[in-house]
Amino acid sequence: MASTHEPLRLATAEVSASWTDGLAAFYTAGGFTEPAAHETASSVTALLEGAFMLGRAARSTAPVLAASRAATAIVRAARSTLPAPRHARFPAGA
Repeated sequence: MASTHEPLRLATAEVSASWTDGLAAFYTAGGFTEPAAHETASSVTALLEGAFMLGRAARSTAPVLAASRAATAIVRAARSTLPAPRHARFPAGA
């Protein structure tokens, strides 16, 4: 529907960008580079949005719970590629 209704597409794009940009800013503040922060935020946002849709369709929280575990793995994997900070903002195991 959003692809054929331009006002809806624009509103959806604006909301999605605000979520991704906000999450990317959080990751950047935690030491991620801008490109890594944006890529990680985009992946996590897409994963959770898909999980919300599947969860609503199934009337189940299972897809969201599974996605939360996958999102954690994505963030940890992205964080593991960062250079070691001078002082850790994120404690080991967090």
